[in-house]
Amino acid sequence: MAPRRLIPILSVLVALAAVVGGFWVWQSRRVQQVDSAIITRPAPELGHQAHQLLPNLTDAVMVVPDRPHDPQEIRADDRARRITRVRRFTVSTNSQGYRGPEIPEAASGTRILCVGDSVTFGWGVSFAESYPSKLSQLLGVETVNVGVPALKPNHMGNWIEARAASFAPDVILFTARPNHARPHPYREYEHALTQAAATGVKVGVVLPPISTFDAFGNSNRAAELQRVQEIAVRVPGGPIPVLELTDAFRAALPRPGYVMEAHAGKQVVRQLPENTVVMSPVAPRRGLAPEIVAAFESDPSFAEPLFFDGGHPDAAGFEVFSAAVATWTRQQLL
Repeated sequence: MAPRRLIPILSVLVALAAVVGGFWVWQSRRVQQVDSAIITRPAPELGHQAHQLLPNLTDAVMVVPDRPHDPQEIRADDRARRITRVRRFTVSTNSQGYRGPEIPEAASGTRILCVGDSVTFGWGVSFAESYPSKLSQLLGVETVNVGVPALKPNHMGNWIEARAASFAPDVILFTARPNHARPHPYREYEHALTQAAATGVKVGVVLPPISTFDAFGNSNRAAELQRVQEIAVRVPGGPIPVLELTDAFRAALPRPGYVMEAHAGKQVVRQLPENTVVMSPVAPRRGLAPEIVAAFESDPSFAEPLFFDGGHPDAAGFEVFSAAVATWTRQQLL
């Protein structure tokens, strides 16, 4: 298949993988095999298929894939057999329906509003390990985590327009990549940033790190960053500063684990820190080669440093994430 025809297919796949946390939540409503609590409710006021967290949750248990996976694996009838490597974490929400403790009406000092999807929410880790919590500690300011799994940029823009002012933030961190599952991902992204800038609050864009096991994300990274930077410049009230975190994650390597790179039609997996090639299967039309999936399933030590599922940082990853965001926020927004 020619590269031009392949890009739309990969775009949809990667966008779905980026929101797989939210899909897992919704799927758990219908499938008894998935031992996860229901933690969201529909929020049509924010847009088509938008949702928000349920309020007053206490240690709701989530069971999610602990390895990179194709969204089709979650939809498969035999997913319980396919995905045996899982992780558990708990979710508690306040009376306002956000992860974490109650949010005081007035901030005691600087308040940073962290808007985003499952990455901001802290999918797969505890609230204390999420990047907004770590950022608060590093900067000595108050952060408010309003991240929701699978929230899209257009939903985020609508949420900011309707609700951000009630939190009286000094800074808004807009943490998400364009949604390539949509026909016009950059147009929607620009509209969302325009909504954020219209608040009159300082806004920063954080592009979450891309896993080495995300073939399309890596091939599209440079072009995507350029488009986002162009949008950030022309948004009324801009330029909005942009932080792309993949380089910070790559700089934190090598550390023990496995990474993947696309080369000559193959998915080459290397073991760190030796950088030894351990397998190089032919790249499938989408997703990961079966040999790579089998390695993840059969060996718990077969893991990518700083990520746990090919899209979300683990606790160590969020340390790198929050440190980079803290330095950049201090320089650009405070």
